[in-house]
Amino acid sequence: MKKLIATLLVLASFCFSQEQEGVKNEIYNTPSKKELYSRARDVLKKSLENRDTDRANEAYAYLQANVGEGAPLSMFEEYLIDMELGKYADGVRKYASQRRVLLDSSYTPEKKDDRYYENDALHKYLYDKFDPFTEAKADSMVKLVDASDVSEEIKDLYATMIYGELTIGFDFYKFSSRTFIYRSVRDTARADQFLQRANSFVEKNPYTEHTGYLKNSVIPFVDKIVGRLREFRQDPLKHKYYTGGLGVYGGIWTGFMSGEATDYLHTEMGSSFNFEASIQYRRFSVNFFMNYGLISKPAGYQWDDSEDELIGLTLGFTAFDSRFLRVEPFIGYGSYDFMCAEALSDIFVLGLNTDVRLFVKKPEHYGGFAFALVARLKYQANFGTLDMYARGINDDDSQKKDVEAGFVAHQFGINLGLFLW
Repeated sequence: MKKLIATLLVLASFCFSQEQEGVKNEIYNTPSKKELYSRARDVLKKSLENRDTDRANEAYAYLQANVGEGAPLSMFEEYLIDMELGKYADGVRKYASQRRVLLDSSYTPEKKDDRYYENDALHKYLYDKFDPFTEAKADSMVKLVDASDVSEEIKDLYATMIYGELTIGFDFYKFSSRTFIYRSVRDTARADQFLQRANSFVEKNPYTEHTGYLKNSVIPFVDKIVGRLREFRQDPLKHKYYTGGLGVYGGIWTGFMSGEATDYLHTEMGSSFNFEASIQYRRFSVNFFMNYGLISKPAGYQWDDSEDELIGLTLGFTAFDSRFLRVEPFIGYGSYDFMCAEALSDIFVLGLNTDVRLFVKKPEHYGGFAFALVARLKYQANFGTLDMYARGINDDDSQKKDVEAGFVAHQFGINLGLFLW
């Protein structure tokens, strides 16, 4: 009996030790989920390299099924894997849904895509084929899908998105907690192909999730930019007309004074000079002018001659603009300083600038600066009132009186200028 009890105790002790060893094995030898996911990604990479489609699909399905549990597999990786496995329809839809986030400003995904990937051998294998993303690679991918048996909708959608990625660029600006996206056409080399396939897609498929924003926003945006570039190739200056820029002008003029003020002043031309600085926006321009040259001498004046000075601002409107000619009527306000008469007058200005472009350095690209050498033919009429203490025209001191007399100072000038267009 004692021997039986001892034997049972030994057996119990052995069984307990084996059970403990099993628990240890379960704890320390069973791989973690992270390790399983890593193994699955390694298997998927090797299977794709070896064209073992069945094994690749198994590993791919395992990762997809465990994305919610933390399996590393991004949406863009899924797109690339689908394309490797020949699942073009699935891949194109995933790729298009990601591109929509950028192309459709009104679109907000129902669920934020917070999936991640591991920077491992699989990721490198998938991305190395498309980094850098060149036109040749885009063409090969489009040809691959076009040659497959997927629907025409998928073929046109894929070409639209691929060529759109080559054509349309995005700038990101972050302010506070919000990120703003600005769209631009960064490369026009494939814009025509993008427009061709995009128009084909929206025409044949009017009710898809991608049709609305492509038709109403993206296609018109690209078409407008491409249209401008076509115009630029035909006439590099056409887009410059009725726009704006900065100009400076200097020259000479001649003129005379009319009105009641000539009863008290004798006028003649001296050494004339005219200066202008101009800022133009679209059809409107603001011009600062300064000139001198007309000598206005009261009766009996005996000192050295001094030219009258005018300064002021005008507002111009470009009524006509072309390669060689620009016509700008203007109105303005200024100050007329009668140097010899020691009198000042506010003036109202009316006039006309006729700019002849003698030479233009054409812009290197659409929207680039152009420099123009301009000859400006100018007429300006300055309306004011002379207010001075003067003698009559017969020089009789007994007729001294305070006079107010209207005048119009007429100015005919020619200036040379440089215009940053």
